[in-house]
Amino acid sequence: MKSTERFSATVADYVRFRPSYPEALLDWLVDVAPGRRVVDLGCGTGIFARQLIGVGFDVTGVEPNRAMREAATGVVCVDGTAEATGLPDASADLVTGAQAFHWFDLDRALPEIARVLVPGGLAVALWNDRVGTGFAAAYDDVLTEHSEAYRVVPRPGPTIEALAARIPRGAEVSFDHVQVLDLAGVIGRAWSSSYVVHGVEDREAFDADLERAFHEHAVGRRVELAYRTRAFHWR
Repeated sequence: MKSTERFSATVADYVRFRPSYPEALLDWLVDVAPGRRVVDLGCGTGIFARQLIGVGFDVTGVEPNRAMREAATGVVCVDGTAEATGLPDASADLVTGAQAFHWFDLDRALPEIARVLVPGGLAVALWNDRVGTGFAAAYDDVLTEHSEAYRVVPRPGPTIEALAARIPRGAEVSFDHVQVLDLAGVIGRAWSSSYVVHGVEDREAFDADLERAFHEHAVGRRVELAYRTRAFHWR
């Protein structure tokens, strides 16, 4: 299956249950971006793009998956890829990719990003990387047990290492983030992931194990998924 098609079956849950990104990250971007024009690569259903718009950026999303583009309400979102955006030269002050860069062909995407950026423009690859013990560890155990696809899905770390090797002057910043979920949110969060939709064979058993993990760790009928939001950036 093409990477651009993996998320078609996850759109409804993606819209409802995927985490946003921390306000501290947005504050940092407002401070360091050289201008307000943003191209958000792999914008998906527009979660990060809408946050950028909310702090004053003028955003154009680029997304190859039609179902996700159509769900990106409130965002100008064009049909394209990180490797071929179809956008004009020097049309962005800031290029972002939230939870997306690990799907890109860096050898083709990096020249395209350089073409789209103005001289001195900023590029940022960012991820919500799950961390912690307690429910986060139990959640990871359920995914590992039930989804072979989860065991082999691309992770942020190797992509950041590959970016650092290609961009010696790049740097990383990180921010704490948390998502508070009830049981329906936990199940929806899981099924928003392509490695669950395309990797779990026994949905009933998977959901039952998620529910068990939830009840073991819930406080006030809620659990927390902790993230370290990592942002690798370069000019």
